[in-house]
Amino acid sequence: MNRELDELLCQRYPRIFRDRHAPMTDTCMCWGFACGDGWYALIDTLCAEIQRHVETTGIGEVVATQVKEKFGCLRFYVRSGDVHISAMTWFADYLSGFICEECGAPALRTGSSWIQTRCARHGGENFPLDAPTRAESDEELLCPEWLPANKHAAWARAAAFHLPPVRTRGWRHIATALEHTIRNDLRHNELPAVVITNVTESDALRYRWAGGDTRGWLAAMVRLAEAYSARSDRQTGAAAY
Repeated sequence: MNRELDELLCQRYPRIFRDRHAPMTDTCMCWGFACGDGWYALIDTLCAEIQRHVETTGIGEVVATQVKEKFGCLRFYVRSGDVHISAMTWFADYLSGFICEECGAPALRTGSSWIQTRCARHGGENFPLDAPTRAESDEELLCPEWLPANKHAAWARAAAFHLPPVRTRGWRHIATALEHTIRNDLRHNELPAVVITNVTESDALRYRWAGGDTRGWLAAMVRLAEAYSARSDRQTGAAAY
């Protein structure tokens, strides 16, 4: 990330990035933000939500220990926090896989030997905003036969889960990322069954649902998706800096 954006994040969130210039023996933040400028808006949105949660709950300071790209996605590691913070950083990882690391446009994660998330203008592949597809194929949704019987129900819940269609073109990659993440958590992380009952699209995506967990995990992921949509162009999907 370029120096200007690096400094801007540190100015906006001095408590989160208080170790930005600490020695390498103490933190990996000494290396800065090891990712492209295109994820700036996502990191900024994530930090704003982290800071809001800290201030409203009094859980204590959350300090970033490393921010980097890995396997084409954003890794945002912190010290301290709670389940809400963990859920938001978890979803930010998934959402970054639909955002060009170079410019912030909707994109797809591609590659084999070197995995990256780039739009077509930067050597990758655009996210198909006009014809969004399911995040996984029907074959990938099938439960492997070798899994124990108690896992089959979880896989069935994941296969049946869908978000309501999003009309706003520029927000469809965000909705796809959220659907993908919830389905993964239903399948692998014991998220209880959830049904998204409604979505509105005025100033941002706004979801209502029934079910899910009582810890705030689902609520935190949805909160970040809504916050990121609020700063994303309704037509192109590019987020404002």
